[in-house]
Amino acid sequence: MKILFIHIAEKTKFGGAEKWLVNTASGLNKKGHDVVVGSVNNSEILKKVSEKGINTFGFRNHKYFSLITIIKVANFIRKNKFDIIITKRRDLFLSGLAAKLSTKPIVIVRSGSIPIYDVKKHISQTNKYAHGIITNTKTIKNFYLFNGIKNRDFIRVVYNGIIKDDEISPIDLSAIFPGKKVILSIGHLVKEKSYHDLIDAATLLKRKRNDIVFLVLGDGYLYDELTKYAKKKKVDDHVHFIGYKDNTAEYLKACDLFILTSHFEGMASSAMEALAYGKPVIMTNVNGALELTDNGRYAVLIRPGNHMEIAETIERVINNNQHYIKLSQEASNYIRQTFTIESMIQRTEDFLVESLELYNRKK
Repeated sequence: MKILFIHIAEKTKFGGAEKWLVNTASGLNKKGHDVVVGSVNNSEILKKVSEKGINTFGFRNHKYFSLITIIKVANFIRKNKFDIIITKRRDLFLSGLAAKLSTKPIVIVRSGSIPIYDVKKHISQTNKYAHGIITNTKTIKNFYLFNGIKNRDFIRVVYNGIIKDDEISPIDLSAIFPGKKVILSIGHLVKEKSYHDLIDAATLLKRKRNDIVFLVLGDGYLYDELTKYAKKKKVDDHVHFIGYKDNTAEYLKACDLFILTSHFEGMASSAMEALAYGKPVIMTNVNGALELTDNGRYAVLIRPGNHMEIAETIERVINNNQHYIKLSQEASNYIRQTFTIESMIQRTEDFLVESLELYNRKK
């Protein structure tokens, strides 16, 4: 199959959706499919897929609607005669219209989280332009079925797969923060990740103990606001925002505890990786959390938006260290067996083949 991924994002952004694309494109490419990734020129995502030996297609505009980009993508599709376009939810209109203006390949939407804005518009565009949806949790699938996608076979749940960087050595956090327990969080610095809650929890914990520091990896438009808020709360010496890191595994392996405070998530890749590396995990019980943790068996699930509960849970986990270390070892085995990259690629390929065959039969 000839497959074109379309993914529009800021040049420096590289989060869970971008990881999924790189892993999926690479896996399909290795299975013999002709894969190309289209994104903004000089973006991090094009750099990553190029390193994997995948062909790329760059365009200037990073806006989700651009007539020039639509025409350019349509011409590229027509020239290369792609069978399938895989796009994310926010790029569906651009990708779908470009497909219709060209050789009319099928369009598959990858939806990694529940739509929270313009739901009716998105469902309408999905019904008009898409030939299938790949999502990573049953919760998201049920959302689509409830909101107007009537055909259950139109949606395929494909769990994210974990790539284990077992050969990577942990960074020496004890040298950077001597005598401290390091609580790690990874994510784009945006509203839905709710890092204000983490700062508020740190404020409570600082009053009780001085052996904890928080380390946050990631970039985003809230960087300045969050650093100022930490300073206002007088915890800027306890909560450290250190920006985007290309290799998160060395931090995940070194931390004492991983925490996710999001109000909205899909299948949280950073929490999955932390569990795979045998780290105790605290995460908000949103969307895919139950599926990821076997109904809360392998992580401590908390309510979103409650900084008091975050602080209390952190202290409970730290004070019962041996119990949670044992639990995290069991979690590592579960994650590594359940969420494999091989299964993710195979299930994705199966769905693409089925969708393309169904489309061709209807022509």
